[in-house]
Amino acid sequence: MAGLSNREIADVFREIELLLRVLGEDAGRAQAYGRIAWQIERMEESAADLAAAGRLAERKGIGERTQASVAELVDRGTCARLEELHARVPKGLPELLRVPGLGPTRLHAVLAELHVESLEGLKAVVADGRLEALKGFGAKSVEKIAAGIAFLERSRGRLRMDDAERLARETISRLGLAGAEIAGPLRRGAPLVETIAIVAPGSPDGLSLPGAAREGDAWVLARGLLPEIRVRLVPPEALARALFEETGPEGHVERVLARPGRDGSEEEIYASRGLFPVPPERRHACDGETPVDILESGAIRGLVHAHTTWSDGRLSVAGLAEAARVRGYSYLALSDHSRSAQYANGLTVERLKAQKAEVDAWNRANPSFPVLAGTEVDILPDGSLDYPDDVLEGLDFVIASVHSSFGQAPEAMTERILRAVRSPHVDILGHPTGRLLLRRDPYAVDMERVLAAAAENGTAVELNANPWRLDLDPSLHERARDLGIRVPICPDAHAEADLDLVRFGVLAARHGGLRASDVPNTRDARGFLEAVAK
Repeated sequence: MAGLSNREIADVFREIELLLRVLGEDAGRAQAYGRIAWQIERMEESAADLAAAGRLAERKGIGERTQASVAELVDRGTCARLEELHARVPKGLPELLRVPGLGPTRLHAVLAELHVESLEGLKAVVADGRLEALKGFGAKSVEKIAAGIAFLERSRGRLRMDDAERLARETISRLGLAGAEIAGPLRRGAPLVETIAIVAPGSPDGLSLPGAAREGDAWVLARGLLPEIRVRLVPPEALARALFEETGPEGHVERVLARPGRDGSEEEIYASRGLFPVPPERRHACDGETPVDILESGAIRGLVHAHTTWSDGRLSVAGLAEAARVRGYSYLALSDHSRSAQYANGLTVERLKAQKAEVDAWNRANPSFPVLAGTEVDILPDGSLDYPDDVLEGLDFVIASVHSSFGQAPEAMTERILRAVRSPHVDILGHPTGRLLLRRDPYAVDMERVLAAAAENGTAVELNANPWRLDLDPSLHERARDLGIRVPICPDAHAEADLDLVRFGVLAARHGGLRASDVPNTRDARGFLEAVAK
């Protein structure tokens, strides 16, 4: 595990903090682990390398025990403290932690007083009234928890595309499948995946998978809470045909193969049947009768929507700009949080002006890689914006997003967002439905009215590329496209690794049918600003 990043190490200490809170142990001790996580994540040097050299404890606030734990993490991929805490909590804890309204403190009470160990156990104490009778719980909180349980039950057997990709690659590596290809809904760019399909050259007789079912030339692993994994092995010459079949969807495959033609590459499968090739991401919507025009994978030129250490990001302005430049982008558009987002170290007006001065200094020194000064301004509950007009006027661009009062009634939430969309100072509506895939439903908002207003007022609507969000949902991309709405693909980056999330957004955009002309950050910096300007 020598390649552990500071963020991965910090995540382990955050998990220890969380487990301590769930177990009801000393709050100060739990907070200490949280502080260590925060410190390690913001270090410029590698904590793993420092621990290996015995120098991590030289850092203020980090002691010998922490250094030893980090060294153990690097050596074994885990540490004794984490293992000891895991042994004291039920195996069903990860799913229980995902229940809305059931944070660590409340979960401690549920575990200690009601001895709940699984989602099914929690469901039982909700149904028989024991949860509502527990101190600290009332009818409204129990109602919210019951809704959260139903949400999680609907989510079972599905993964976000990033987790599905990780599981697919782990499976390929574990089984030693040389030349394997990922197919199925993941290849089609679906935000949520229920089946992981893998195609590889070989013989199914040469593979032994305990607990898997044999289906012809495929092995199928049922994974309970995780998606089903289908591994199909075929002779090398049949790989392209198998990849086409396993990519799906089934109806598209049947319609194409019903025509007389020959096998070969996927392009040959289409061409020999008198069809235009259909990219995997559009096979749910296109039949090959006409050419398909969608965004190319490497078309994004500028990174838009990124957070620095001025708010809750982990890199400075210069650090983020250099990370973007190294990745081949030609500009960076910053959008740190506004002042009401105190949880995210939101910028006061004075700090926003100071950041703008830093950006101006960067641009004078680096004219070949411009940084655009913007903000992600909060849309307040009444629809007003978190900065006054004269402050917003002084920025290069403005993203407006909802970050609070998610439970507003549908009409109130819709009017709130409409007011922001109609503002002459808002260039882009950020993560428009606020959803967190498999974690939080979208807020109740009439997106048809929002899109109509965005089109009328020339407001762009973000496709947030974070695989937790992928919001605007691909099901609305064609509608946005037909209304002439610009849809920037934005990583919503808070760390260097987040810059690479753009590819998930591009995959979703291709699934939804967006073209390069629909995505303003396929243009240079000047073109981007012209495309999103009111």
